[in-house]
Amino acid sequence: MDQLRGADALASGWLAVLLLLAVGVLAWVNLVSPRQWVVLARSFGALRLGRHRLREDLDVRDRTLTGLAVMSAVVIAIFAYQVLLYRGWVRPGMPSYLYVLAAVVGVVGARLLLLQLIRLLPAGDGGLKEYLYTVIVFHVVLGLLLLPVAVLMSWPGQVSWRAWLAWSGLGIGVAVLLFGWVRAVVVGVGSGAPLRYIFLYLCALEMLPVALALQYARNIVPSLPHP
Repeated sequence: MDQLRGADALASGWLAVLLLLAVGVLAWVNLVSPRQWVVLARSFGALRLGRHRLREDLDVRDRTLTGLAVMSAVVIAIFAYQVLLYRGWVRPGMPSYLYVLAAVVGVVGARLLLLQLIRLLPAGDGGLKEYLYTVIVFHVVLGLLLLPVAVLMSWPGQVSWRAWLAWSGLGIGVAVLLFGWVRAVVVGVGSGAPLRYIFLYLCALEMLPVALALQYARNIVPSLPHP
């Protein structure tokens, strides 16, 4: 019975609407600025963004990049909600999803705000602007990679696939996260930042929050009563 409830909840109509809106954002970006895909692919694949890409290609005020960032937050939250729901750790419904979405937006926003605040210190940039844009690019790419996984998780009648899809999506998330940390080291070293400061930042302000988030993931949303 629990598995049937999870399958029905994962195929809810409101989830389908959100995923359809996410696909609509992709179609809009493809129509308005198809070059954005090339910029994202090159920015994600390269170890350094480069001055030209920072100056000309990537702009946080670009509405297509903003739309993709919002879409990615929605998709990442959908996948996280789906995994928590599949495991029976949250109640099905929009309120639980909104808790997860708030957590995703809070984590991404906190990282960007923290990087902006560190840039204000008199010690110099140290590649922080480049890494800030890298965080945005990785957030967008993660949402794009998880979109087909979230769609398949919501597909009615695919209950037997959902465990495999959940692990696949988690693997994608871990791979992107680890690659992001590698990029942080490369950007910092390439910009002249001391290696000890780079590892201090990663351990204290990225790895530790991730570990705490994983430990308390079941407490950020209203959970089902445990037997």
